[in-house]
Amino acid sequence: MTASEEPGSRTIVTLIDQYASEDPSRVWAVVPIEDSNLSKGFKSITYGELANAISHAALWLQQNLDPSVTALETIAYAGPKDIRYPIIAVAAAKVGRKLLLPSPYASITAQSCLLDASSCRAYLYASSFGANVEKVLSGLREARPTPLQIPDLSEWLTGSKALVRPFEPPWHGAESEPWLIFHTSGTTGLPKLVTYTHRMMASLDTAELMPDADRETMNRHFENKRWYTPLPSLHFVGMTVALQFTVYLGSVLVVGPVTSGPASVQVARDTMRYGNVKGAMLPPALIDGLCEDDAGLDCLRNLEYLYFAGAPLLRKTAEKLLGHVTIKPAMGSTEAGVYFLQLTSEDDWEYYYFRPAMGLEFRHIGGELYEPVFVRQPALERWQQVFQVYPDLHEFPTKDVFSPHPSKPGFWKYVGRTDDMIAFSHGECLYASGIEDEISKYPRVAAVLVGGQGRTRPFVLVEWKDGAPHDMKSLEGLWHVMEQANQSCSDLVKLSRDLVLFAVPEKPLVRTAKGSVARRESEQLFAKEIELLYEK
Repeated sequence: MTASEEPGSRTIVTLIDQYASEDPSRVWAVVPIEDSNLSKGFKSITYGELANAISHAALWLQQNLDPSVTALETIAYAGPKDIRYPIIAVAAAKVGRKLLLPSPYASITAQSCLLDASSCRAYLYASSFGANVEKVLSGLREARPTPLQIPDLSEWLTGSKALVRPFEPPWHGAESEPWLIFHTSGTTGLPKLVTYTHRMMASLDTAELMPDADRETMNRHFENKRWYTPLPSLHFVGMTVALQFTVYLGSVLVVGPVTSGPASVQVARDTMRYGNVKGAMLPPALIDGLCEDDAGLDCLRNLEYLYFAGAPLLRKTAEKLLGHVTIKPAMGSTEAGVYFLQLTSEDDWEYYYFRPAMGLEFRHIGGELYEPVFVRQPALERWQQVFQVYPDLHEFPTKDVFSPHPSKPGFWKYVGRTDDMIAFSHGECLYASGIEDEISKYPRVAAVLVGGQGRTRPFVLVEWKDGAPHDMKSLEGLWHVMEQANQSCSDLVKLSRDLVLFAVPEKPLVRTAKGSVARRESEQLFAKEIELLYEK
């Protein structure tokens, strides 16, 4: 297989080896010279070094894994947010294994369920994750996977040459072969496994064959730039940036320092500044924080492209950036993959224009709200990933909620999720995400959850930034934003001060892998406190 072959028929695994052979000095990624001091700069990881690290990892896997009983057995990996994730991902394919990527941010119960459901045979982990892995394994109901501690990154990323282990299957043999197992965020329940094939991990390459590929699309922004995202490679977005942006579109991955949780404003700011980042894909909450920091705002304004993903971006935040940097929304889901968009003008920065080859129909669900539904069409099969995940379905409701542009057909603004809708006992409904976004505008709020399913009134669960105590000034600010949020609510579902609960540092809201609040698990964690609120 050669790099000149038709887009959409090239595997990441094979192309990495080809680049390493033909142009070994070509840069794949840059990583911090010193995690604790990013001002020292970043060092390059070439395709020659990447391929050699993959070969070392593949050899280690071959030597340490038990012989396969069945084809493409599942192994799992948990570790810090470094480049071992993509290295192990490619190495797993080379030794004929599927790689499960459980989020360490999920509950122990959720992680155990993922291992059970995937029939995992071995659980690989970095040294700092040993205790967490043992907790997960202790909760398993089925056969216990073998725990295996992997070597330090320096043992694979070394000048010592390893024997290249070729990836044998040609495209037509590999495209439907299971490779990576991601999982849904579990915001409203236990996470579900989603197995990606090599074809699904070639989605940005396949997009070059769409009928409207001659128009300016996202790929033109993603190609040949230095890109940064704080989303870890255990998430499909992080792995897409690490392997698809780079291998298919010629970009360079800028890797931030290893952190134990979501990237802070300082980490993101310094990574973009000293990593010479040109494009970034960030969660809106992080963009908000960067815009409140003078140096962070400068870093964002110096980008060429800023994509926000996971939630709407506040208009007041966008207004600080428009005219300085191109702002665009990104969208996708673990099940449906990347949502392919045509580019819109700066005035329409918060609107999505979905490419026709995705096969989406927008169906009215009430008022000015619509839900996009994937409708299976044979002519669009190669771009409709969700029907590779669910081959027996003919339609797939996304559970996303949009409102149309007031004057431009085909332009859609994201509102929230159907999962976010709270149905009260009196029949009124409330979209929690919109209210949560309003309350999150208050600078001292780190996270918020609005609930009350089946009750008469909504409750509000607030987590302060830095675990700060809720003094009178903070409370008055919170009451003010709640009153503003109430302006869009009917009398029956207005927020009230007597139904507000505060998380404490030792008991924060539960997060998903994307850093968003895990709605169901957070409500379960605070179930007793919530019940007491309503008993007052």
